[in-house]
Amino acid sequence: MTIPFSEVSEEMVGAAVESSFDTLRHSVLGTDRVVLKFEGETPPVFDGIETYTHSEILTIMSGPDWTTPSDPSTP
Repeated sequence: MTIPFSEVSEEMVGAAVESSFDTLRHSVLGTDRVVLKFEGETPPVFDGIETYTHSEILTIMSGPDWTTPSDPSTP
């Protein structure tokens, strides 16, 4: 799932695979969204939040909000 960083709680981080606020993957274009991953059944703390399959989130994260454009001058 992706949610605004300002909405992430300690309980969410505790239910996610990520180990702390410091290890969350942030968007790069100022939308300040983060990715939270969990395994198995959806933890109750995430009820009502849209979730994605692995392939769906990979597609989302390959977009401009999540990927820094390459510098064309860098080999």
